Amino acid sequence: MTGAGQQPKAALARRRPVPRHPGIYHRPRANGKVAPPYEIAYLDSSGKRRWEVVHGSLEHAEARRAELRLRRRRGERIQPTRQTFAAYAAEWLDRQTVRPRTLELYQWALRQHLVPYFGRWRLDQITVDDIAAYIAHMRRKGLKGWTITSSLRPLSMILAQAARKGQIAVNPMTQLERGERPKHDDERPKRILTLEEMQALLAATEALQMRCLIELMLATGMRIGEALGLTVADLDLDAAIVRIECQLDRQGVRVSLKTEEARRALDIPPRLMRKLRALLLQRGALTDPGALVFASRNGTGLERKVVRASLTRAAKNAKIAAPSPTLHDLRHSHASMLIALDYSVADVQRRLGHRKPDTTLRVYTHQWRYREAQKSRIGDHLGRLFTDAQKKHLAVGRGRPLALPAAAAGTE
Repeated sequence: MTGAGQQPKAALARRRPVPRHPGIYHRPRANGKVAPPYEIAYLDSSGKRRWEVVHGSLEHAEARRAELRLRRRRGERIQPTRQTFAAYAAEWLDRQTVRPRTLELYQWALRQHLVPYFGRWRLDQITVDDIAAYIAHMRRKGLKGWTITSSLRPLSMILAQAARKGQIAVNPMTQLERGERPKHDDERPKRILTLEEMQALLAATEALQMRCLIELMLATGMRIGEALGLTVADLDLDAAIVRIECQLDRQGVRVSLKTEEARRALDIPPRLMRKLRALLLQRGALTDPGALVFASRNGTGLERKVVRASLTRAAKNAKIAAPSPTLHDLRHSHASMLIALDYSVADVQRRLGHRKPDTTLRVYTHQWRYREAQKSRIGDHLGRLFTDAQKKHLAVGRGRPLALPAAAAGTE
């Protein structure tokens, strides 16, 4: 059986060479004319003769054959595949050695979106236009920009690997135009807590453990996984310093942090360290270096949903205005405090464990701009200038510049 729009193989005319174009062939039409599509012959990396159909002009066929010959001379691997996307993606997924959470995200993207859409396609048939159509399809379903981006990440990795192995000519993801890529303007705005809201939130948190956890996150800007992964050995009780070396993943396992910059030591208020000491004494865990600082009744790590529920209850009891803060908003609020206190980008970056200062600047651009506006005296200078001008009744005629005092005019 043949696919829709395809002729049975028996009905195809025999392949004929195109005169004066070595390695390029065509299948003559009923009128005998030479017309696309063309077929080119080339040798793959193993020396096996291969054929490829080019749906374009004769010039396109020549350019494609020249490209394949050049890649082979350079030593690049050329080994086309007839595998479907679903089959190739399954093999790719089995070879991944990444964190469990990252693997979960890859599995979700393939199961929910990519395989249902591209699964039966041959890998070498996926073009940039097909990917653009997939993004448009996701938008029509009402999915947010970050959801679409999360599904595109494993797609790009799969196609990049196939291109590196010579199984497809190029990764079509790299050919997407800027306007075709998903936009992230649907991101939830950061909820920055005021100092009064922070105090009300802590006062409304009933359990000592949750109150210590929320206060620690506000005082350090830790990610929730980093805070839940702390052990007694990570606390310097005398110096009030917390060492962040690991995080607790969603399966309750302590794993190392991704980057060297994420591994850091932070000073915290001594009063907060005394609260943590009291918490550990209450549980009888102070003398066990491997005990988790924040733990369930049986000593295992806390689940994120438990902490989220406690934060939501505290925000409701504190009558904090909507939207209710998330766990990550505690980190944003800490960064905002540092910026308001006029700490440098490098200080904030080290405190948050960002890999580069560029990341810190990008995430908190608006806070820094507001801080610079607070420090600026331009508005005050302009106000005094206009007031002085009004008092002196300076004439400003049509087409004439404002006459500035010599001290204010300056030079460009």
